[in-house]
Amino acid sequence: MIGVWYAGCHFASPVGTAKRVIGRRGVRWSAVWDRALSLLQQPGALANFGLRIAILFFTIDALVNASDPRFQGKALGPRNVGILLGLSMLFPILHFIYKRWRHYPFWHDALYLSIFWLDMAGNSLNLYNTVEWWDHIPHFHGPGALSMVLMGAFGLAALPAAGLATILHVFLEVQEFYGDVLLHTHNVNGVADSINDLAYGLAGMIVYTFLASRVRYLKLRRTRPNKRR
Repeated sequence: MIGVWYAGCHFASPVGTAKRVIGRRGVRWSAVWDRALSLLQQPGALANFGLRIAILFFTIDALVNASDPRFQGKALGPRNVGILLGLSMLFPILHFIYKRWRHYPFWHDALYLSIFWLDMAGNSLNLYNTVEWWDHIPHFHGPGALSMVLMGAFGLAALPAAGLATILHVFLEVQEFYGDVLLHTHNVNGVADSINDLAYGLAGMIVYTFLASRVRYLKLRRTRPNKRR
């Protein structure tokens, strides 16, 4: 069972894949096609691609409909572009350029992408404006998911992973608060909103970190680093 999960969750090393699809006469399109078909059979790859397509859609939505009440006064278009072209490319850059892992960690990347996807979905579907408690969900999920990713994909221990995830979440809240003050955006609904966001983020971090460190199923599926770098 573990072997099946491992095969369905990882992508071949970048060097090995390049050798298979690029020959002396150029690109071997049959190898490219075979590799694409094999990826379509992997749940982790499908989840990853689906999240990336959704993030692209949400970014276009925020740019095209910037004056819509869902996005108005939040400066979400530029922020989403930064996520699409910057933050969401963390795993591909580390794997294909810096050879961080032996195999591409599709599931850990999908968990990482879900942090941005959940927030963007809340804006595009107008959940932040129509569902009073929706804001608690992404703030609960974000720090916890990041802590789990830091443990599973980057090999951090529970305490450093939880600490770094919490620091980044606090930084996000500070950025949102002073963004409203300096840029006159409307992302924070008062000090109580920020305190609640931090409280839910702390709770999510504790729950996810506990699960990642105590559940054997998750501990077995931590990504193996590339020792041949």
